[in-house]
Amino acid sequence: MKTKELKRIVRRLMNDAKFREMNFEELSSFIGLRKKKDRQMLTNILKEMEFKQKVKRNDKGSYQKHEQHQIIGTLQGHQKGFAFLIPEDALFSDDVFISASHLNGALDKDRVRIRLIRNTSKKNEGEVVEILERGHQQIIGRFEKSRDFGFVTPDNDRICKDIYIPAQKKCKAQSGDKVVVEITQWPDHHKSPEGRIIEILGNEKEKGIDILSIIRGYGIPMEFSLGVTDETKCISNKINDTELDKRHDLRKEEIFTIDGRDAKDFDDAVSIKQLDNGHFLLGVHIADVSHYVKPHTQLDESAQERGNSVYVVDRVVPMLPFKLSNGICSLVPDEDRLTFSCEMEIDTLGQVVQYDIFKSVIRSKARMNYDQVGTLLAGEENEETAAIKSFEPTLKVMEELFYILKDKRRYARGAINFDFPEAKVILDETGFPADIKVEERLVSHRIIEEFMLVCNETVAEHIEKLDVPFIFRNHPNPHVEKLQAFRVFIGRFGYKLGDGRDEIPSGKDFQNLLKQIEGTDEERVITLLMLRTMQQAVYQGHNLGHYALAAPFYTHFTSPIRRYPDLVVHRYLALFLKDGGISSKTKDYLMNHLEDIAKHTSEAERRAETIEREITKLKMTEFMTRHIGDIFEGRISGVTSFGLFVELPNTIEGLVRLQDLSDDYYVLDQDLHQYVGERNRKIYRLGEPVSVRVMKADVLNKEIDFEILD
Repeated sequence: MKTKELKRIVRRLMNDAKFREMNFEELSSFIGLRKKKDRQMLTNILKEMEFKQKVKRNDKGSYQKHEQHQIIGTLQGHQKGFAFLIPEDALFSDDVFISASHLNGALDKDRVRIRLIRNTSKKNEGEVVEILERGHQQIIGRFEKSRDFGFVTPDNDRICKDIYIPAQKKCKAQSGDKVVVEITQWPDHHKSPEGRIIEILGNEKEKGIDILSIIRGYGIPMEFSLGVTDETKCISNKINDTELDKRHDLRKEEIFTIDGRDAKDFDDAVSIKQLDNGHFLLGVHIADVSHYVKPHTQLDESAQERGNSVYVVDRVVPMLPFKLSNGICSLVPDEDRLTFSCEMEIDTLGQVVQYDIFKSVIRSKARMNYDQVGTLLAGEENEETAAIKSFEPTLKVMEELFYILKDKRRYARGAINFDFPEAKVILDETGFPADIKVEERLVSHRIIEEFMLVCNETVAEHIEKLDVPFIFRNHPNPHVEKLQAFRVFIGRFGYKLGDGRDEIPSGKDFQNLLKQIEGTDEERVITLLMLRTMQQAVYQGHNLGHYALAAPFYTHFTSPIRRYPDLVVHRYLALFLKDGGISSKTKDYLMNHLEDIAKHTSEAERRAETIEREITKLKMTEFMTRHIGDIFEGRISGVTSFGLFVELPNTIEGLVRLQDLSDDYYVLDQDLHQYVGERNRKIYRLGEPVSVRVMKADVLNKEIDFEILD
C-alpha cells in the first residue's frame, strides 16, 4: 500500500462521525494491515498526525480526534453554494470558510461539527464531519411541477439545493405556488433533499403572498392553536366588580392614549398634573395583560414562543390573539380597562423624587394620534385638532416635562441620541408599493417615548431593589476594536472621542462629538460609523445597565401586548405588590428559567427585525422596478470590497459594483472607508453625496444596482 493511500484511509476513518478512539492494533486490524512495512507506515503516519495535532493519544494509548481541530457551530450559507461556520466556542471566534464540496450534506442554519483543514492568519477553512442538528425542518419556496415529480426552489437563497417532491407528496400544488415543505430525507453529499408539501400558501402572484412567504420562512405561525383559541374564548369581555374593588380607581382622571394613526392595539396611556410645589405628577398606565395571560397556560406558552408581535408593511402578526391585543387589553376610549400604573413625581430637573406602582382601572378619555397632537402643539389648527382642543393645556404641560426629561435628565447624564430616518412603505390596492416616504419625527412621538423611558427606568430601579431575578434590558459597552478604528477615522478629520485615556468613552464624549460635527459635511458619515461601534441591547435575567441611555437600571414594562419580557416583568412585579414577596418555589423557577426566557426573547426580537428589514427591502426593490433609468441624488452609505452602497433620501439603498467604476482602477482604503482612483485620484468616501442612475432592480434577490454619474 502506498503512503498517500494509507493517509487518505486514516483521515477518512478519523473524520467519520462515529469514530471515537482506537489503539494501534485496533486501527491496523480495522484497516486490514498485515504486512510489517504497512504497519510501520501506519506508525509513521500517526506520529506525523500527532505532531501536527490532527490526532492525540490518551493515557491508554488510544488515538482520538484532536478536539482543538474539531469546532462546533452554526452554518451560514451563501447563495453561491459555500458557507461559513459561526463557532460556538468563544476561544475560536473567527468564522470558518466551508467550500461547497466540504459541506457533506449540511445546509444553512444547521448546527455542525467541523474539522479544520486550513488554519492560517489569513484564512480558516474547514470540512463538515458531523451534522448535530438541522436548522430547518420546514422550508418555504416556489413549487414547479414536472411530469412525474416536482421540486421546490427555496426562497432562502442561502439554501442552494432544490427540494425533490415525489408526485404523491405534492398535495395538489401547481407550478408557481408558494408552499411549505417538510423535509423527509436530508441530502447526502451532493444529492438534493426530499420533502413533502404540507401547506400551500397561494400562487406567487396573489396579493400579499410574497410577504406571507417571508414571515412563514422564519417559522412564525400565522394562526393560533386550537388550545390557545379555546383558552381565549373563556376570557370574559367584562370586568367583574370584585376585581375593580381590588384596584385604584382612576376612571375619572384625564387619561388618554397617543399612538400612530394606523395603530390597532393601545397598551399605554398617560396622564399629568402640575403640583403646587412646581413638580409634575406623571402617570403611565399600561394594559394589565398579566391579569389575563396566566403562567403555564397554552396562551402563555404561545406568547413566550412568539416572543413579540411582528409589524410589517401591511399586517401585524400578533403575540396575543386579537380578542386580547385589540380587545379587552387595548386601552380604547370610553371603556373600563385593567391597567398597571406607575405614577412619578418629577422635579424641575427631571429627577423622580418619589413614585408609586399599583394595579388600577382606567377609562381613556381620548384616542389621539401623533400627527394630530404634533399639529396642535405646533400652533396649527384643523378639523382633527379641533377634536382634542380641550386637551391642549394638558398637552402643553406634557411638552414642558418632555424637554425637562430630555435635556436636564437624560442628556445631562450622557445619554446618546441616534435619530435616523425611518421609511414607511405605502401599498396600493394590489399590494404594490405606490410610494416610500420618510416618517417625520414629531414632538408628539418624542413626548411619549420620553415618558416610557422614565417609566421603564423607574420600574427597573424598583425591581433591582427586590433582590430576585427579573428581566432587564441591558445595553453593553461599545466594541473596543470598533472604537479604536472609529477613533483613527475621526482623527483624520481632526476630531477626538474623549481625552483618549479611557478605553471606553462616556456618553458625554459621544455627545460632544455629535455637537462638533453638527452641520458639517462629515456629520452623516461619522454618525453612521458611531452607530456601528455600538452593540445590540439584549434581555437578560440580571441588571448590567444601559450604555446608550446612560441608565444604571433599565427594563421593558410599557408594552406587554406586543413584548413578552414586559409581560414577565408585570407578572412577577404583581406578586410583590400583592403578597410583599414571592414563594421559594417561584424564586427557584425564576433562577432556573429567566435567563433562557431572556435569551429566547432577544432572539425573537432579532428575528422580527430581520423580517421587517427583509420585507421592506423587498418592497423597495419592487418600487424601483418602475424607476429603471431614473436619476436620483443620494449618499454613499457603505464601502465594501465589492463596491459602494448608496442610500437615497427615502432610505432606499442600492449597490454600485466595483467593476462598474470603469473610469479608473480604484483601491479600497478600509481605514478611511473610501475608494481612491490610482490614476485620477478621485475619491468615493462614506457619506459623500453622489448622483446615481437606477440600472437594475432584482425582486427575486432583493437587490438594486446603481450607476454613479460623473
